[in-house]
Amino acid sequence: MNQGNWELETQNDLGYRQLFDTIWHRRYCVAGVVGGVMAIAIPLALTKKPVYQSYMQVLPESNYQSKEYTGRGNNEFLDQRFTDASVEIDYATQLKVLKSSTILKRVIDKLNLDSSELSEAEIVEALRQSLLVSQLTDEVVSSKSKNGGETKIIQAAYVGSTPEETKRVLEAIRDVYLEYNLEQQEKRLKDGLSFIDAQIPQARQELRRAEIGLTKLTREYNVVSPEEEAIAIKENIRNIAQEREAIKAERNQAQANSRSLEKQLGFSSENSMALSRLSQSARYQNLLNRLQEIEIDLADKRTMHADDSPIIQNLSSQRNSQKALLMEEAKIILGEIPPDFINELWTFREQGGFVDSDNQFVNNIAEAQAGLNGLKKRDASLAETESKLKQRLTEFPEVIAQYNNLSQEQEIKRTALQKLLEAKQELEIELSRGGFNWQVIEPPQLGVDVGGSLAKDLLLSLVVASFLGVSTAFIREAMDERISQLKEVGSKTALPILGSTPALTLPASNRFVTKIPFLSSHQVDYNVIDVVQWQPFREALDVIYENLRLSGLTSTFNSLAITSSISGEGKSTFTLGLALSAARHQQKVLIIDADLRNPSLHRTFDLPSHSGLADFLLGETDVPHIQQVSLLGENIELIPSGSRHQDPVKLLSSSQLSKLIEQYAAYYDLILVDTPPAIGRVDAVKIASICDSALLMMRLDKIKSSELLETEALLSKLNILGVVANDSKEYEIATQNLLPQQV
Repeated sequence: MNQGNWELETQNDLGYRQLFDTIWHRRYCVAGVVGGVMAIAIPLALTKKPVYQSYMQVLPESNYQSKEYTGRGNNEFLDQRFTDASVEIDYATQLKVLKSSTILKRVIDKLNLDSSELSEAEIVEALRQSLLVSQLTDEVVSSKSKNGGETKIIQAAYVGSTPEETKRVLEAIRDVYLEYNLEQQEKRLKDGLSFIDAQIPQARQELRRAEIGLTKLTREYNVVSPEEEAIAIKENIRNIAQEREAIKAERNQAQANSRSLEKQLGFSSENSMALSRLSQSARYQNLLNRLQEIEIDLADKRTMHADDSPIIQNLSSQRNSQKALLMEEAKIILGEIPPDFINELWTFREQGGFVDSDNQFVNNIAEAQAGLNGLKKRDASLAETESKLKQRLTEFPEVIAQYNNLSQEQEIKRTALQKLLEAKQELEIELSRGGFNWQVIEPPQLGVDVGGSLAKDLLLSLVVASFLGVSTAFIREAMDERISQLKEVGSKTALPILGSTPALTLPASNRFVTKIPFLSSHQVDYNVIDVVQWQPFREALDVIYENLRLSGLTSTFNSLAITSSISGEGKSTFTLGLALSAARHQQKVLIIDADLRNPSLHRTFDLPSHSGLADFLLGETDVPHIQQVSLLGENIELIPSGSRHQDPVKLLSSSQLSKLIEQYAAYYDLILVDTPPAIGRVDAVKIASICDSALLMMRLDKIKSSELLETEALLSKLNILGVVANDSKEYEIATQNLLPQQV
């Protein structure tokens, strides 16, 4: 069975199938819970006392809030806005009041229910528990009406031990209800009027506060209408943007003129400005003139004297000192000399340039730079103004929102005050009309038995017990991490499912006993040879072998390591079964028992374990001793594990194991290697890395999801063909000959 078909089958499976599978899997848990609940419910149902119930119905006269009088309109605004909890008497409030301690104490006094054994509070609570007050609904129109078919009728039902008691209590309750209603109506109207009188000054204050807030907002932002002010600011921003564009064009022209002058002079703009500032200093000009005189004198003397003469040396020293004084003066005037200024200045002088106040180029550059700086300052000023206007404009959405909110709030407060004044007039009229009594629609009657029949109680108990049993089963199933069904395997692992082996069932007489821990004192043994030769198990192994053939096992590689996550998952029995299926298909099969920690295959056939695999890997024998066993007339060769060794990992890491499997691969059609469990030991991974491929064996109802995923991760880098599920209950096979429940 490949993974795609399995997933398709799982997706098409009905949810009810999984539900019933879970209940069947936990059937003993369900039966235990149902039995326990019924054991408690049956005695309670048999000893249950009769219960009598009677009821009465009254129509409460509408209070002032819901009355309507011809010609006066309605008071919907008063109902919804201006009454507090002490004034607003709706049906929900009435139902709570009718079961309050105040009302029930009056009922107790009318019935003379004083008791020396119980306190007044306990009597009130007992009466409240037996009394049910509800608003009557019309079942015929409940589905069509928006309010669920609720009527204005209130029903009071009382539960007691005798019919006479129920009637007598309800009559007392009726009298108390009528008396209490008349007392409260006048109080409610007066409380409502007092409440509204207290609301009117507050409403006036809120209106005044809203008007002050609106006035303060307009004064704070110095606007009459924020929306009109925002439009004016946008227009100013647009005009400033146009003016800045014009300045930008003018700046570009000024920069072009300045660059042209600088190019003619041969100075950069920064050095030109520095030169202009120096030309305006008289002291600097005097020092410069003195330098020119020294240089002229030096040039004349050089025509008559050599460079090493004292006269030439003296003039050169004077020239250098004058240059130093000139640079010091330049630093004093400029503060900081621009880069390359000295080089450009000497180059300019050597080329015949001059620096004085009449230098037209320098003055023109200075004027151009001054004009450019003026344009920059003007643009910066406009930019600052534009930024301030934009900043102010960003405040206007909030200002407009506040203005609108305050305007709306002012209008609401004004309307509220007007309605309060109208409501006060309405209440004064209602107060002058007086109170109204309630109308009894159904008077109290003798109580009838409502305790229910024994059959109904038992049936209800059975339903509750079944629900609790199923719920408990699902809770246990959710808490149990073990994989119990074959369909769960496909969702827990990405490995292909090669097949499954059937679960062996106990005889009918022993089947229930094994499910009860204290009745099963020891684990049932089984005969592995009988299991391997059992027809359903053998047929399941034939299907698995065919899946292996289709996967290319017998045509591309010969050695197969068989492992499991934990011990007790039936990998050794499966190895024998798979060897038998291969032998029945005319294949020459060799089984190697590589479980050096807990070998079992030699005990299955009562074979000696000496001269086995461990002895060969230790070098105590040249070749391992091969035993031949027979199953159903088919011969299978077996290499036992050999002598026990304290360090199996060291033996399995020997290169002799790989050479042994490679040597026998040329002689046998299929080599099956039985390995220890993969979790907690490295043996299985080492053996599987030597073999051509590996196969994972798992037992349903034993292995956990985390253990399966851990094993899959351990073997992920190896050529693992898939997984085989053992102990599958889906075969629905019952045998009376075999005792084991596990394979």
